[in-house]
Amino acid sequence: MSENFEPTILVFACSWCGYPAATLTGVHHLSYPSSVKIIRVMCTGRVEPAFMMKAFECGADGVAVVGCRIDDCHYTDGNKHAQKRIEAVRKLLRYTGLGEERLRCEWLSASEKYKFLNLINGMYNDLKIMGPNPIPKAKRKEVMEFDKKAIDDLIADTGAHDCVECGKCTSVCPVARFDPNFAPRVIVLRALEGVSDSLSKDRDIWSCITCEMCNSMCPYKVDYSGFIQGMRSEAIRLGNEPECSQGGLLQSMMRVMAHTEKQDRLEWIPGDVKIAEKGDILYFVGCAPHLDAVFYDRNLNLTGTAISAIKILNYAGIIPVVSNDEVCCGHDLNWAGDNENFEKLMEKNIEMIKNAGAKKVIFSCPECYRTFNIDYQDILGDQDFEMMHLTEFLADLIDEGKLELKPATEEEDSVTYHDPCRLGRHLGVYDEPRDILREVGVEVREMANTREKAQCCGVSAWITCGRPAKQMQLDRIAEAKRTGAHRLLTMCPKCRIHLDCAVSKEVDVDRSLIDIPMEDYVSYLAKRLGL
Repeated sequence: MSENFEPTILVFACSWCGYPAATLTGVHHLSYPSSVKIIRVMCTGRVEPAFMMKAFECGADGVAVVGCRIDDCHYTDGNKHAQKRIEAVRKLLRYTGLGEERLRCEWLSASEKYKFLNLINGMYNDLKIMGPNPIPKAKRKEVMEFDKKAIDDLIADTGAHDCVECGKCTSVCPVARFDPNFAPRVIVLRALEGVSDSLSKDRDIWSCITCEMCNSMCPYKVDYSGFIQGMRSEAIRLGNEPECSQGGLLQSMMRVMAHTEKQDRLEWIPGDVKIAEKGDILYFVGCAPHLDAVFYDRNLNLTGTAISAIKILNYAGIIPVVSNDEVCCGHDLNWAGDNENFEKLMEKNIEMIKNAGAKKVIFSCPECYRTFNIDYQDILGDQDFEMMHLTEFLADLIDEGKLELKPATEEEDSVTYHDPCRLGRHLGVYDEPRDILREVGVEVREMANTREKAQCCGVSAWITCGRPAKQMQLDRIAEAKRTGAHRLLTMCPKCRIHLDCAVSKEVDVDRSLIDIPMEDYVSYLAKRLGL
């Protein structure tokens, strides 16, 4: 490592103990490197995971959180909350390959200047050995000029010029149902009239949940979601960015993955499943383990979906490749207009699949499947590997007489199935998830709005979480409850997160109207098979 490398360390120091200890080092003429920057916070409990990850995204080589001694917090349990958040981010850093050693914490009293000094100097020396953060240091973003040709091309590519303002899109739009000021056709109209003045501050393009309900109803087949996707990319260039839920933590995590090389993301795989390093069939896990780290306080066990998928493939006689080199598919960055980092992730995944020698890639996550099947294809063209959803793959094996699903129990059960937008309207996969359930002796009770008319969970790419989204979620769960089914199943980990979120807090509806257990489809199927 170059001797000229000076690690940049960002320190979040609590106002009561961490910051005074840092101040005392100056009072007593004790020095630490000038590349150490301190941010004073009232309590370490206010340091969100997004703040730590954003620091790394912006190029910090290390981050430290310094606060009061445990059990001596000036706000009772603030530092205990910080401990849990730090552990969650350390897990993300480990999974993404940046290295958990880059994030440290210290709990001390206001007088412990030497303890503070030892932390910083020790961390600085360790980072000198580890080397710099591979993510380039953040630069001030330049606001680009409006590109009229890009908008004109987008209008032509998506057929937006065919819009006749009939309003059918608005009549079925779930956002318009709760926000009378929102109308898909109005956004199209503004583009047709010229948007050079409005696109830099237009918030409506971020309100769309890209569920494609409008696409399915448009008599002139305008690709409205594709239009929104392109408008967002141009808006980003003009400095108009979305307000991301979770403080943008998930987007920061994805951008980190776009630059790191050596990951450590397979620690969750249990010893009772069989996987391979190379082979014809690869299972693309997605970000379930990362999401479990982010939502550590929700006990959703999203990683269980991936484990169940592998067990089901093993049950079918398949030993799939599960690669440590897999990165996020980039779905959320793509829909948030970050084309540059999305394409970096795409290139890494394509290289990973080629290195594994896979001829077929199986997905359980609808968003990953959609991203590979449509967005990667749009950029790269056809690839030399086949892509299938897990339920499609199992259905084909059953039709070919190569697989018989034998339920481990004869106990009667009834479920209602929530069609994820990406798997349903975006990709047209409706029958296979239902057929597989019937194969294992489960009754499927349909909601009033199902298949092409299925209502969205309300959030897309972590940028549409607000009042309308919460109401959509409660309405959807109530619709599931009215079927009389024993449980609600969904295939998408994001749908699971959002629907669970809606009922995990206080709600302004009668709890009995939304009281239905929710489970992941793949995990339920594995359980039904006794796996």
